[in-house]
Amino acid sequence: MKGQWGKLAGYIVGTGAVATAITLLPARIGIDGNGWLPDLISSEGGAIDDLFWGLTIMSLVIFAIVCGIVVYSMVHFRAAPGDLGDGEHIHGNAKMEVAWIVIPSIIVLVIGVLSYVVLQDNEVGLYDKAAAKKPGAAEMVVDVRGFSFGWAFRYETKEGEPLSGDEDAVPSSELVLPVDKVVRFNVLSCSGKEHLGRIQEQVSRELAAGDEADEFAEIEPGICEREWDLTTDEDQKAAEEDATRTYEALMKRQDGKQINDEEQAVLDEQPRFHGDQQFIDVNHAFWVPEARLKIDAISGLRTYVQWEPNHVTGPDDNYQVVCAELCGTGHNGMRTDMCVVDQETFDWWAKLDEEARRDATCTNLRLLTCLGGDVDDRDDAIADVAKLSKEDPDAACDAVKEKI
Repeated sequence: MKGQWGKLAGYIVGTGAVATAITLLPARIGIDGNGWLPDLISSEGGAIDDLFWGLTIMSLVIFAIVCGIVVYSMVHFRAAPGDLGDGEHIHGNAKMEVAWIVIPSIIVLVIGVLSYVVLQDNEVGLYDKAAAKKPGAAEMVVDVRGFSFGWAFRYETKEGEPLSGDEDAVPSSELVLPVDKVVRFNVLSCSGKEHLGRIQEQVSRELAAGDEADEFAEIEPGICEREWDLTTDEDQKAAEEDATRTYEALMKRQDGKQINDEEQAVLDEQPRFHGDQQFIDVNHAFWVPEARLKIDAISGLRTYVQWEPNHVTGPDDNYQVVCAELCGTGHNGMRTDMCVVDQETFDWWAKLDEEARRDATCTNLRLLTCLGGDVDDRDDAIADVAKLSKEDPDAACDAVKEKI
């Protein structure tokens, strides 16, 4: 039996070596030399990577043990050629049954505890106002709006005041962050149809109530309408008119009257929503792969995540905000540039108006880092960089230094 244990151990070690070589070498090296994981640009991502690789190694050990036993059993307990008899009748082993219940339970418990510790370390002050002043808590806020199919961002202090000083400032379509500052992201999925859907439903209820008071006719505005409403007065007026025409055509048909082609077209054009579907957009997921952390963007519900970018985006870096949840036909294109700049550059960028930000894109901000901190006038510099990048989309640092 002693020799058999040695053979079994050999199979387990051999299986583990093969599995490790197949798994970890490509993971660490990768086809293009970058490995499985993208660049790391957040302070919180290091603990997540350590947890990921720890779980990977643990999985390889379990895989090696299971497969080693399977291969050993196939080799040493296979039926002899021509043997068509039944296998030996054996009884259960209580010790083994206890082992394969207790050991996996311990493994799952360890994974849960480690994950909880990492999550807690990454969420200092995120849900606890008392901890919001502790080191590691958010120092600024970015409101994130996901919609089908794009992103929008508003920048605020941790007290909720707009960084630009203008409450009506147009949100940016790219994510720009200051380096070495913990940022809390308030994430929503808001398409704009929530407000228009509420108007249409409310008009229908009011028309149905007629002169009688109806306490259910008034619909409470949702969170998207209150905080991320981008509909215009023209949109709202059109929604009221559409609802009125639709209701009148439906009542006319319900009374058995003949409706004309125009009224039929009105009915055909209206989407068929049921219940609360008219007030919601589909869900998305806010994710910057290089930061590791992501969070679902859920319609009608604000979610939160925070992380600290610790790497200024260089001219050769290309980071993006992507949607990590299948959300429709435009899901693959639901991505936008993301870049990290030094604090002084961010303070300057946050004060720019909508027109000036057309030049201060992430592409040009990355090229601006070629000049280091030696920039006297960022307005002139970014205009020159923008002109250069239009003329030469593949412009490198040498071209930037030569032009400026």
